[in-house]
Amino acid sequence: MTGPVRMHVGDAVVARVAARHARQVPGVVALRADLAQALLGVAGVVLGQDRSWLPADGVTAAVHGDSAEVRVTIVSRLGHNCRDLARAVQREVATGVRDYTGLDALVTVTIADVLLD
Repeated sequence: MTGPVRMHVGDAVVARVAARHARQVPGVVALRADLAQALLGVAGVVLGQDRSWLPADGVTAAVHGDSAEVRVTIVSRLGHNCRDLARAVQREVATGVRDYTGLDALVTVTIADVLLD
């Protein structure tokens, strides 16, 4: 007889899934690293460390039991309504994380820049 399956999804997995889904939203030009990620990247370069263990630039995630808190920082293009774009990213990321990991996700979106083509 087998017991219940215990699973823990890592923060980096959630961040990478979230990044993939955020990039698919029309109007998202790029993801941008937040200050903490930028500082870790600079420290890694200075110390010569491999950055492959870091989650996707522009996304941070923290798993808490059956849910995840996800922060996405994006760059948009002029002509997209910021509020509508942020909501679309929230929906896409939350759905993608739930479908892939089974975790409910609270998604916070920051629009860091708007490109003026």
